Amino acid sequence: MKVSVIIPSFNSAKTIEDTLKSIMGQNWPDIQIIIQDGGSTDNTKAIVTKYPTAISGWQSEPDNGIYDAMNKGIKRATGEIIAILNSDDAWLPGTLDRVASAFSHNPDVGIVSGSIEVWEDSPDGAKVVLKSSLLYLHKGMTVQHPATFVRRTVYKRVGQFNTYYRIGADYDFVLRCLQENISWIILDNVLARMRAGGMGGATFTFNDWMIRRSYKLSSTFNETCICANSFVRHLARQAVLKVFGKKVLSTLRDYLWQKRIYR
Repeated sequence: MKVSVIIPSFNSAKTIEDTLKSIMGQNWPDIQIIIQDGGSTDNTKAIVTKYPTAISGWQSEPDNGIYDAMNKGIKRATGEIIAILNSDDAWLPGTLDRVASAFSHNPDVGIVSGSIEVWEDSPDGAKVVLKSSLLYLHKGMTVQHPATFVRRTVYKRVGQFNTYYRIGADYDFVLRCLQENISWIILDNVLARMRAGGMGGATFTFNDWMIRRSYKLSSTFNETCICANSFVRHLARQAVLKVFGKKVLSTLRDYLWQKRIYR
């Protein structure tokens, strides 16, 4: 089973080697690495050059945001299974074995998702395991995208990412897949690690609001409450950071994260 992994990148010299090592460490016999770079000006390409499998899939050109880069990678993918892994994320050992087994034993399944570990890239930083779920999508994106693997035929059927959404296009894609009755398996395994602070980490974004409203998932009143709650939490984080510093903020974040199960 051939797997294509798409890595969108831009000035990722500090993190992309960890990403590549986690892919090469899978020891998968048939893998295509596609690095869709947005025109990096740092040392990213020099690092990628150390890995022949990776540099063979290197393409660097301007894009219209991360989802445009993902779409370009999907068009270049030749594997039966397509994964998308950001250039500061990493797969855990054995991830492809678990995912390929799920697809092999369930030939009608179009998507397999697992859990992710989110962590602060700092000494004693907070971390949390977030599961994937299809049951709470009315609240937001509860499918963990770095731990999601999609058959190439699904993209042909459902389409690629809608680049109108600068942040929530993966959320929109998941909802389109459900509308098309794409079969899904949710694994209990933690498949990927993701650094905290990515663009999709906010509890509320305007794009998410638009998506929920377009699919009629949430009322205006509920969205107003979500927005207000998110704004209050943002102010509280800034106050803690200013008064007590990063270490106390990290401790508080760790406490709050442990109360979360999904995104």
